[in-house]
Amino acid sequence: MTINHNAILDVRHEDSPIPTIRTKELLDELSAGDILKVITSKESTIKNIRMLVANNPFVLLHEARTEEGFIFIIKKQ
Repeated sequence: MTINHNAILDVRHEDSPIPTIRTKELLDELSAGDILKVITSKESTIKNIRMLVANNPFVLLHEARTEEGFIFIIKKQ
């Protein structure tokens, strides 16, 4: 599945809660309609990013586990 994104955030080497904090900060900087691709390697981050999306004006377009790591495609409303 290919979804074009406006920004990418690679937080594979960051420990929780840093990936979630950096995801929120970057999404806050993006314009409405922009799409962010987040790559993380920490399983503990999955729940946190899902919660971040659920509690903010964001939409989780896609989530997958790949060789790269855990991938989240998030759209800012």
